[in-house]
Amino acid sequence: MKKILVLFTGGTIGSITTDGIIDVEREGKYAVVEAYKSAYGDDVEFECRQVLNILSENMGFSGWEKMIHEINSIDTALYSGVILTHGSDTLAYTSALLGMYFRHFDIPLFIIASNKPIGEKGSNGLFNFTSAVGLIKEGKYKGVFTLYERVMLPTRVIPADTCRDRFGVYGYDGFNDFSVFSGVSENMLSRPRERIFHNDVKFEKRVLFIEGYPAMDFGCFVPNEDTAVLYSPYHSAPACTDVSEGKSYALTEFIKRCITKNIMVYICGLKRKVPIYSTVAEIIKAGSIPIYTTSAVAAYMKLLLAYNQVEMPVKEVMGKDLFFEEVKF
Repeated sequence: MKKILVLFTGGTIGSITTDGIIDVEREGKYAVVEAYKSAYGDDVEFECRQVLNILSENMGFSGWEKMIHEINSIDTALYSGVILTHGSDTLAYTSALLGMYFRHFDIPLFIIASNKPIGEKGSNGLFNFTSAVGLIKEGKYKGVFTLYERVMLPTRVIPADTCRDRFGVYGYDGFNDFSVFSGVSENMLSRPRERIFHNDVKFEKRVLFIEGYPAMDFGCFVPNEDTAVLYSPYHSAPACTDVSEGKSYALTEFIKRCITKNIMVYICGLKRKVPIYSTVAEIIKAGSIPIYTTSAVAAYMKLLLAYNQVEMPVKEVMGKDLFFEEVKF
């Protein structure tokens, strides 16, 4: 078996607790690798690289650029697989981005996190790492996967709730299966996929991400410097279109205002079903662009990627199912 490359980016899995405060280990120690070796011996050879060393809530454009650059530089012929350690708070966002960008990856790349620092009681970090190692040994899958107590498609991970710290899977309503691929067959996951993105990405164009709530005043948003806007609606995809309390409370009026500035407004989570609500019809008629059955997280990262890559027109990127982000049902 070839060695496994481990890319460290910080997060809880790379942190320690001091006087009740969790923060990244400044020396960048590879605690999870050492814990694995202590538990299982030297049955696997690891190569470790420190790409970043931050808490994932501090993740931003430069961090994603560094990760993409680092993974682009990997000679996959030298490794059985790659494990990327990450913080749990923004795990879903990085997972979606890397899943879509590295859709072609010809060895398994597992993105893992931990609920507590390695070695602390109740930490699942070593379990997640050990599970990733085991799946790499099997050599069953190609491409990018997120592993946090179970295996998930990276483009369907829903951020963990703030109560029990459990991640959801978009389009799936269970929690008992260790491996959840939401209707995507294992045969599809083992097939080679066309590489679309060859160049490193510079995130210079911005996307304004708005999540809907009742009585939202769209006058608060001034998307002058944004390339696009993503609106995440309620579960049946509507938003307020009534101007009786003022035009600034209607999404339709906001869409028209954006279009005059050549800023496109995308609506995620729409279902490919009829009939639709009258408010949804009004939103589409106003000029918004639907993104069907895709989570808000995946839609946001897909838009960022689409507007900042240079290899395909934005419309083609947004119209292509890159790595199973669009749920088919």
